[in-house]
Amino acid sequence: MEIWEVLGLLFVFLMLALALIGPVSFLFSMIFSRRKHRKMIANVMDRVAITVNEYGRDPLTNKKNPSKNEQISEAKMIQANFVVGPGWWNQWIASWHTLIGGNISSFDDVLMLARQDVLQSLRDQASEGGFDEVVNVRLESARISYLAAKSNKYIDVFAYGTAIKYA
Repeated sequence: MEIWEVLGLLFVFLMLALALIGPVSFLFSMIFSRRKHRKMIANVMDRVAITVNEYGRDPLTNKKNPSKNEQISEAKMIQANFVVGPGWWNQWIASWHTLIGGNISSFDDVLMLARQDVLQSLRDQASEGGFDEVVNVRLESARISYLAAKSNKYIDVFAYGTAIKYA
């Protein structure tokens, strides 16, 4: 075989591989993305249970005032964010629901993962700092996407609150 025949075969295999990447990635996303998100949610919920058991209650609250009428020795703003993106399968299902109507529930796992992870991050920061509770907890979210119409959609969830340590 001459070098040109080898290069021609290599070119054919490369083009075939490039043609198959999209469908194979879509099938991979269809099979594994929701499973992965649910596994990540279960992991975060286990961490939440450990922290709640450690405190005896959930240390996060959206109340503006501390729950106890005790002297505050330290207060500090803590914050966390989490960026997550749905799989191609989730986006495909959502696009079908926008065409035919109905409840778009394919992003529920992704949003729950983002919310729970960012709130757990606040709990972890409070625990590491020795704080007793976190008040005035707020959640913000934003959709991040590129300008191209067919780009992936990412969701950024940002949480913040005031960590309080009683004297």
